[in-house]
Amino acid sequence: MTKKKKPNWFMRILLLLFIIYISLTLAIQTGYYEAKLNEKTMVTEEGMRQFEEDVKNGKNVDIKDYLEEIHEDYSNNTSKAGVKISKTVEKFMTEGISKMIDVFKTLFT
Repeated sequence: MTKKKKPNWFMRILLLLFIIYISLTLAIQTGYYEAKLNEKTMVTEEGMRQFEEDVKNGKNVDIKDYLEEIHEDYSNNTSKAGVKISKTVEKFMTEGISKMIDVFKTLFT
């Protein structure tokens, strides 16, 4: 009878980390990261040009009209559960500590 080999988890994790490293290195070398930064800069430069043009034309300007606020929501069920657990623990600890302080006050006064 042949015995099955146990999977070597260390080597699997090492292989996964190596693949992630190669992927990130390729992304940097191909200029993907810099292209994304350049894209954000172009949006800002377009806003600056529009602002300067409006100032030259004497329009009433507000800086909020030219800034592009990008908010991406990365929350998912796991992160929402983590936030809920964190708030629950925070509430429990805050109330527990304040009650302990009250007990010490009554003991020492």
